[in-house]
Amino acid sequence: MNIKNIKLFTKKNLTILCIILCVVLITLTTILCIKNSRVSAVILSSTVSDVQENLVAKNRLAHSGVIKEKGEAQFAFNASHKDMFYNVYQKDQSAALVVRVKFNPTAAQKELLTTGTELPFNIGILYSEDFDKNGKLKEALNTKISIYADLSKKLSYQDTEPVIIDFSMGIPKSEHFGNNLPEGFFVSSNVACQLLSACAAPALVGFDNSQEISFYGFSSNGGIVNFQNTSVDFSGASLVFPVQNTKTANMPQYVITLNEDEELKGKSIKLSIGGEKLYIKNSKSVSKLEFPAASLKNAFSNAEFSSNAEAVKSFLLKSIPVQDEYKAVRTDPGLILNYNQKNWRQKEYEVFEWDRYNCILLFDILNYDIQNDFFRRLAFFVEKRGYKGKLWSDEILADKHGYNAHDYSAESLAAFFNKATEENFPLNEKELILKKILIANGLLIPDGQMVKAGEGGIVSISRESDGPLRAKLLAHEAWHTLFFRDEDFRNFVAAVYYTFDEKSRQFLLDFFESQTSLGYDIEDEYLMHNEFMAYILQQGLKYVPEYFVGRANLWSVRVFTPELAQYVRETNAKGFEDAAVILNDYILDVYGISGGNVALINR
Repeated sequence: MNIKNIKLFTKKNLTILCIILCVVLITLTTILCIKNSRVSAVILSSTVSDVQENLVAKNRLAHSGVIKEKGEAQFAFNASHKDMFYNVYQKDQSAALVVRVKFNPTAAQKELLTTGTELPFNIGILYSEDFDKNGKLKEALNTKISIYADLSKKLSYQDTEPVIIDFSMGIPKSEHFGNNLPEGFFVSSNVACQLLSACAAPALVGFDNSQEISFYGFSSNGGIVNFQNTSVDFSGASLVFPVQNTKTANMPQYVITLNEDEELKGKSIKLSIGGEKLYIKNSKSVSKLEFPAASLKNAFSNAEFSSNAEAVKSFLLKSIPVQDEYKAVRTDPGLILNYNQKNWRQKEYEVFEWDRYNCILLFDILNYDIQNDFFRRLAFFVEKRGYKGKLWSDEILADKHGYNAHDYSAESLAAFFNKATEENFPLNEKELILKKILIANGLLIPDGQMVKAGEGGIVSISRESDGPLRAKLLAHEAWHTLFFRDEDFRNFVAAVYYTFDEKSRQFLLDFFESQTSLGYDIEDEYLMHNEFMAYILQQGLKYVPEYFVGRANLWSVRVFTPELAQYVRETNAKGFEDAAVILNDYILDVYGISGGNVALINR
């Protein structure tokens, strides 16, 4: 081949190569453009990881996430997105899609706000059954289950800044949750808006206006947003939350955030839910309350505030992650007395934690015998004169009475279990369970073979006590736990104890001495301060004189201390009433509660 032919061959090959490269480049560019056309500007994140990924756009408006006047945006989830929902569900027992939307009405739309014209907004989750085999929607989006909001009830023509709202829709619970993950979601709006973000998060049902951005959460069956926040329909919450307590599942928890406006403090809030009426104190020292769905007769029902709804900033039902079986259930004490016993996690007892104070445990026990197994040896070790500081066998204690209700500090509990370890003393089954409960809830801290005292204390009452007695015992014992944890309260009580009527104080000591079943060591000043306070605050202020005159009328007391018993009767227990007034003023100011009732939620 001559040089001329070689040059022609080389030129021809270069031309072919260039054509091939151009074809490849055009193909890659086309693929990339097609791929990028499906990438939405809206990002999905997760509450359980740092992973973030752009959503898949199914139509033009979903690409930017912006609806300029009115329209629909449809998004799809890929495998990575679905994993986010699955991981949230595995950790928190529930999952939901949360979408943050910024509304910025056009001038024409603002004009409509002055006329009362309805401005619909919908958001809904899509599943595989919503699509045919070709990936097309079987029915129009307006037929799908969704969250509906009339934005004319939220937006104002006077708004100078955009309004941002978070909407949450739950995903149905299932034993095979991973097999029914959502395929995507849609947004339909008659108001100009922008989807700022999306998130895979635990389910929350209810409303929250305590933050800068308002939140409205629904179950998987959707619902209508009530921007007045006077009611919440929890009836569909059973679709996303467990409906009974088991070793592998917990029923959800209600959380109420109260308005901090001073003008609203002190007002009682009336809440009707599932046929029950709850009365909530909006005390000045309280900002949040918690109580379990398991405490109600019909937890998954419509809830409505019939008075002072404006005092509630948020009302949410949230999931409780699976946790240590010995971990206490957080609740307001007022719901323990009539707690739905079928929802106890153990047949013989349930353990609660006071929702306002960490490490204050409240035991409710089926009967006195079971309660004795837990606490009788402790009672003699901690308080009983002649028995304190020693561990006594079941045989010695068999015919002896402990108490109908109990209270112990973390320090006393640590001393008891350390004594048992030092002496290799054989504790019974319930006492060993008690130790596990105390460790799980932070009252005891393991320290090698021994334990150290954490914070707080415990209270125990029994279902064998009748209703009025249970209420009084719960108040009495709960005040002890506040005494344990609050040094300022202890100091205040001591000051009142030493300055209130001297004859009344001596009568109290004589009363304790005369009741041999109590067995109090009256030489223990800490114990006397604690019991003085609790005996006064176990009932309402107006009942204090009646209670102590009643003690003075007891035959055993009249025989033991006749002169002082007569003094209390003749003065109508004025010394105790005066002390009660001082103590009640203090506790109302500091704790927001008063004598006779430590609860902020009452039936």
